[in-house]
Amino acid sequence: MSEAIIDFNEYELPKEYPFGAKLFFLYFLNVADWFCTQVLIDTGYFHEANPMMSWIMDYPLVGFFVKCILPLALSIIIWLFYKIFKIQQNKFTNFIIYTGVILYSVVISVHIVNFLLLFFGF
Repeated sequence: MSEAIIDFNEYELPKEYPFGAKLFFLYFLNVADWFCTQVLIDTGYFHEANPMMSWIMDYPLVGFFVKCILPLALSIIIWLFYKIFKIQQNKFTNFIIYTGVILYSVVISVHIVNFLLLFFGF
């Protein structure tokens, strides 16, 4: 009987994305969430589900500052901190970023459903 020998050296591990790319993607999802939320609120058929953000989203410039400018500044500071001190990615930072990506992906999915309901009346 012949046995299959698996050589694990011939398989590559999944590509690890740079820390800055992960932060940028998380920031992009944040901005997409703000934009979709603002558009849906402006239709008059929807409101902000998060009570803490509700009053902020009533003022588009304040919402833009809180949801776009502050996170951008924070992302740049975090990225620079990692670059200057040559900190390597670890499981904790990846967990935080991937959790944020998953949560924002769920929120964006809800926005897509709301757009479908609004424009196509499903």
